Amino acid sequence: MSDLGNRASSMRLQCHACGWIPPENMTIRDAQLHFQVEHDTDEIKFDLVAACACGEAMTVTDSRPTGGGIKDYLTCGVCGNTGYIRRET
Repeated sequence: MSDLGNRASSMRLQCHACGWIPPENMTIRDAQLHFQVEHDTDEIKFDLVAACACGEAMTVTDSRPTGGGIKDYLTCGVCGNTGYIRRET
């Protein structure tokens, strides 16, 4: 379980290899085709990333232990917005 902090409405899937952002109505077959055509593999591997309001993926800049979990601090490399996610351990 996680507390998504101020990023609750801004999480999305993103291709681990190239950063492709799949459409919301994507099917498993669409994902398979992307990985087969673009990456020559049958392995489907997406990352769940926090997305900034400007549309870019945010990166974790710091992580600190906090009351039964870890708080990840995020920054957008394009516009400088910040946020956080708290993960339970």
